[in-house]
Amino acid sequence: MNKKGITTLMMILEIVIVLISAYSIFSIASKYASSETVNKIIIADDIKMMVDTLIGTPGDAVVQYPGNVSKYTFILSSSSINVFIKGEGEQKKILRYFSLPEGYQAFGTLEGKDSFCLEKEKKKIVLRECASANEKPESLQKIIVKE
Repeated sequence: MNKKGITTLMMILEIVIVLISAYSIFSIASKYASSETVNKIIIADDIKMMVDTLIGTPGDAVVQYPGNVSKYTFILSSSSINVFIKGEGEQKKILRYFSLPEGYQAFGTLEGKDSFCLEKEKKKIVLRECASANEKPESLQKIIVKE
């Protein structure tokens, strides 16, 4: 019996099994990473962090979300952000809670727009569609004039 042939065959079999396993893991991971649920979770967490940042920013400010969000609908309230795709069931909506300091308000609804802005004016945070790239938002002009 040739032991060298058996060990070579076992090594080839092990390499094939490792390659198949690696392919399976990467294909599952890529499907998960490209799913709409993950995108909604990321966007909701980003908005939550943007609200926290605006609260800590002195004066008025405007922040534009850098990605394309035309598929999604957003509902911002003083205690949460809700991100979903119109027509999906309730179980697919992503809801993230946050708390605002006393006196602050957050509100706004947006559906099917390419981008959105969060605007802080005094103690109000508003979710709205951004102005076009050629013109500066009115509140941003106020910031520049104030400084």
